Amino acid sequence: MTQELEAQALAILDSLVSTPFDECVPITRAFKNVTANASIYAVRHRELGLLYVGKTRYSRERFRDGHKAFLWSWLDRYSPDDVRLLLHSLNFIELQTLSSSLEAIIIAAAKPPYNARYPARD
Repeated sequence: MTQELEAQALAILDSLVSTPFDECVPITRAFKNVTANASIYAVRHRELGLLYVGKTRYSRERFRDGHKAFLWSWLDRYSPDDVRLLLHSLNFIELQTLSSSLEAIIIAAAKPPYNARYPARD
């Protein structure tokens, strides 16, 4: 793993953490306000911060069919108004070559509670 890749992942993490909650996407049934693009995404809580980090090829479709982070936040009795989504778009090359590595670095650094396992880093 290169230092450049790690720096890119940490910059994405900083963006996922530092973006104001009000700028995150509210959770809706159809997710029409979510782009269809590939992304690294974060499920965030208003007070607790990152709950889950993942990657997807088709953002809107990923959430329309449900997501464990939303179920777990419901089981934890969090208000739906306190849980939102934030996406960092990936271009085709990033998706194909870097997305798994970026995701692994971000999860290892942030340790979101809803990520079941933290991927091993090289």
